[in-house]
Amino acid sequence: MTQDERLDRIDANIERLTKFVLDFRDETARRLDLIDNRLNVLATNVNNLELRFPTITAAILDFGKVSTELTNDLFKNRHATAELAARMDRLEEKTSKLLPAA
Repeated sequence: MTQDERLDRIDANIERLTKFVLDFRDETARRLDLIDNRLNVLATNVNNLELRFPTITAAILDFGKVSTELTNDLFKNRHATAELAARMDRLEEKTSKLLPAA
């Protein structure tokens, strides 16, 4: 293979890669536009809901806050329980090595 052929292959690969990157960029921009449009619709609906039913909106937001706190507490509790179980397993293993079997 000559040097010119190798350079031509490199140029072709770069051109394919450039096309891929540009296509990917366009697809990403289209999808982000769709997400942005959906968020705009959602924001408009939430604003309309808030104007019509301020009490319900406040209750929904409060519920979201409380459920997030509960989820975080549950995660901490699970983590602490798993850590305690691991410690107990290690203690039982050490204890079984100290005491001869009866």
